[in-house]
Amino acid sequence: MNKVSVIIPIYNAGKKLGKCLNSIIRQTYTNIEIIIVNDGSTDQSLNICKKFKNKDSRIKIINKKNEGSIKARSTGIKNASGDFIMFVDADDWVDKKIVECLYNELIKNNCDIVVANMYSVLGDRALIKKKNNSDYFKMDKLFEGDQVKSELVRAYLYGHPFPASLFCKLYKKNILINGGKYLDRIHFLGDDLFYNIEVFLNSNKVKVINKPLYYYRMGGFTSKYMPYHFYDIVNGYEIQKEVIEEYYNDTKNDEYKGISIMLLNSFKTSLYNLISSDFNENEIKDYIRTYVENKNILEAIENEGSKIYFEDEYLQSIKNKNIDYLYNIGESIYKKSKMKRLVKKILSIANIL
Repeated sequence: MNKVSVIIPIYNAGKKLGKCLNSIIRQTYTNIEIIIVNDGSTDQSLNICKKFKNKDSRIKIINKKNEGSIKARSTGIKNASGDFIMFVDADDWVDKKIVECLYNELIKNNCDIVVANMYSVLGDRALIKKKNNSDYFKMDKLFEGDQVKSELVRAYLYGHPFPASLFCKLYKKNILINGGKYLDRIHFLGDDLFYNIEVFLNSNKVKVINKPLYYYRMGGFTSKYMPYHFYDIVNGYEIQKEVIEEYYNDTKNDEYKGISIMLLNSFKTSLYNLISSDFNENEIKDYIRTYVENKNILEAIENEGSKIYFEDEYLQSIKNKNIDYLYNIGESIYKKSKMKRLVKKILSIANIL
């Protein structure tokens, strides 16, 4: 059996960490190393990890200062001794056969990546769970050669429901080691997406299996202000443009429609993000004024795909710098998300009890 390295970046995972680690040490495929990258946690996460390490010698703990998920995962990859790598988020958990199933599929089909389906869940008991029922998971399917680029990577240019996350996938280590050229341009948002775009473009075979083997805790909108949100979405758009110019020259007009719509949808989230900050109304409007001057935003509103997809009032508000209108969009999203967070919190608490 070849060794599989399971990498878990953690930052203040707290009580959720125990369920995650238990699900990994109980894997039916036993030739694994468990690399925990403690990204400067300030709660009891490190102590919890040490207790598990005392019970299982396969666990390796790496302590580092808080630098974010990108560098935490990179640290894990550099310290991995396995030929294959799987990522798990510290507040999620996995089926006891996930490594065995993904490894067997990868070896049998000589794949570079294997992707499993997953459940989105509320609470520790997963009494409320939702399987990904998109077309990508209707059946097990092997994607080879140009199919990877035309069917899977292309989904990342349109916001299609093919998972952009690094978790719930098993990778050959060599394709991860040689990847990551876009990540120094992203602070946080979209790091999984842009890593996967590069890695999938360099893959010859990808197997997608319908069976859900990963339990992802639903969080919904975060109420925490992200200072680099707008920076990340416009830089992500520029990365996607580079990918299109290099790999999709024959269909680039269609691909530009996809990334323009994605950017302008994300721009609404940037407006919401500002409302969730501690800035006052005037400060928020000053930020919006700088946002609507951005060349990528202005380019996206002129795209034909955007003109079909969005209401003209929204596009014109950006073009004409109607700051009050855009402020109200952010405020409306914030109010709706506040109610969603409350409902999910109630359901999660009820599920735990």
